[in-house]
Amino acid sequence: MNVTVQELSPVEKKVAVEIEWPLVAAKLDEAYRELGRGVTLKGFRKGKVPRNILERMFARQVEQDVVQKLLQESFVRAAQQHSLEPVAAPIVDDVQLDRGTAFRYSARIEVRAPIDPTNYDGVELSRPQPTITDEEIEQALQHKREELAEYRKVEGRDALGENDVAVVDVKGEIAGKPITREGVMVDMGDAAHDFIPGLGQALRGAPVSAKDHEVTLALPGGGDEAPKEARLKITVKEARERLMPALDDDFAKDTGEADTLEELRTRLRADLLAGKEKDVHRELREELVKELIRRNPFQVPPALVEQHTELLLQRARLGMAIRGIDPSQVQFDEGKAKDSLRGAAADEVRGRFLVDAISDKEKVEVSEAELEKKLAELAKDREKSVARLRAELQKDGRLEPIKHQLREEKTLDLLLTRAKITAKVGEGSPSEK
Repeated sequence: MNVTVQELSPVEKKVAVEIEWPLVAAKLDEAYRELGRGVTLKGFRKGKVPRNILERMFARQVEQDVVQKLLQESFVRAAQQHSLEPVAAPIVDDVQLDRGTAFRYSARIEVRAPIDPTNYDGVELSRPQPTITDEEIEQALQHKREELAEYRKVEGRDALGENDVAVVDVKGEIAGKPITREGVMVDMGDAAHDFIPGLGQALRGAPVSAKDHEVTLALPGGGDEAPKEARLKITVKEARERLMPALDDDFAKDTGEADTLEELRTRLRADLLAGKEKDVHRELREELVKELIRRNPFQVPPALVEQHTELLLQRARLGMAIRGIDPSQVQFDEGKAKDSLRGAAADEVRGRFLVDAISDKEKVEVSEAELEKKLAELAKDREKSVARLRAELQKDGRLEPIKHQLREEKTLDLLLTRAKITAKVGEGSPSEK
């Protein structure tokens, strides 16, 4: 087998393969022998059909099968011989199978560009100084109250109020497109999670037992799009009133986190600050990666960018679904969405490749103890034993990605210890780490 490799770009190569006819003929002979053992034709005993008849009847099918086997086997060997690591399926063209001559084809593959990371120490970063305001404490207390709230069936009144939560059926149209949804929960006091923006507010004052209650909503357009209109008919299936506990020491005890309201406030302040510290650390990692990419420009394989763009698009769809929005029933332009996400996708792929290269250069490894600690955290969250979780992750092929993520985080934290980090202007006095 003769193989030549041509570099089309740092991330694309053309592989030309030539396999001598005797090897191809042997593959064809093997294929016809295998076919002959199973073919039954009138006038011939099973396994005794002459080769020329098999060729006349099945040549096209046999040759297609042989070509596929030759492609698969030879490409794997070619990749091994030339240390090629494709990041996506090869694009095969110029396939030629002519009797008596060598079998030839070429394939275009995408690979990682060689990366020799430099200038990754001493990166200058600004670190926000997290603070907790009294308003945030009160918001956290409100969330705790909502967690302990009771929901009683609405009785003694005919109209929905701002403290009510209803399960409704929706039908009608949005921007001329029909919509039908059953069992949608609408919180009259939580506009941020409205199934359709403004629906909770519009239903305040509607009959508790409404049937086909008509609602018209003006919805904002996206970008340069004109505002849209939603014309809906709402049927209330169930309505309950939210009864919030009083803010007192009894409430603090009911949370199981403190004995007094003041102790609960102190606990919440500490928890919120710890959460913000984690956010700041994550943001520092993200800013570090952006700067590393700026300092180490390189190409990334287009196929991987497209794959990651699709992943980001799926996340966007999931986010819409969580908010109760059906992309098929609103003006969701998938092409435009992909175009807007492609740059972010390319940077995410580029960042991962670059951090991997730095990990290799710095010889960063994840110890078994570090992996065990992470698995213990995940097992606690999922209420499973570490052994069971490890077995499940290993079976599903998800253990290595977790280990890879730990290695990436460990590398970024190493680089943060070498970075020059100062407080952001206006958020505490500047101080170098």
